[in-house]
Amino acid sequence: MKTKILVLFFIFTHIGLSQNLGVRVGGTTATITSNNDAYEFNCLDSFVPGYKLGIFGRYRLSEIIILKPEISYRLYMVHQKINLGSDFLHASKQSCHTLAMDLNFDIELSNYWSLIFGMGIDYLLIQQHEVNFETYNQDWTALFSDERFNPFANIGLCYKMKKNIIIDLEYRHLLDNWAIESIVESNSIISSGNGSVQLHMINLSLAKVF
Repeated sequence: MKTKILVLFFIFTHIGLSQNLGVRVGGTTATITSNNDAYEFNCLDSFVPGYKLGIFGRYRLSEIIILKPEISYRLYMVHQKINLGSDFLHASKQSCHTLAMDLNFDIELSNYWSLIFGMGIDYLLIQQHEVNFETYNQDWTALFSDERFNPFANIGLCYKMKKNIIIDLEYRHLLDNWAIESIVESNSIISSGNGSVQLHMINLSLAKVF
């Protein structure tokens, strides 16, 4: 927990000390994969658009390397089907509202293109599950439980349209696999933990730098 708080403090501090500040708005989508036969994870079927809003800083470390800390609010959703036996399927949708903290580097490849790589941590604010059109809220008993923190690895491309307008296409991969829980006992489909479910996220965003 102390390590994660230090990371958050580091990101907040560097945004404040950045040479440029920017605002970002964009779309996000997430899909999951698993080796659990009872769960059907189809990439196209699970495609559900969400959104993100954020602020970020830009700090030039060298002629081609830019440090880009960012804080954003993100809503992403996952669709799936659960086979409970006897060919009985539950259709479910899981919505996650998160506060995301990313620390990325931009490596400038040309005057227009940059390579993005770095890391991020999502803090889960609200998690909702909709199973057969019934909605459940995840019960969080510990406010700062480690299960709320999800670490990501980031990679992507940045395109500079104008001097102060940029477009980022980013892939985020969840490093701490989720676990599958019972929808009957806990009203939870997937949750943070050492499990077999992997989350894949794609963000496309437009940003203005001041």
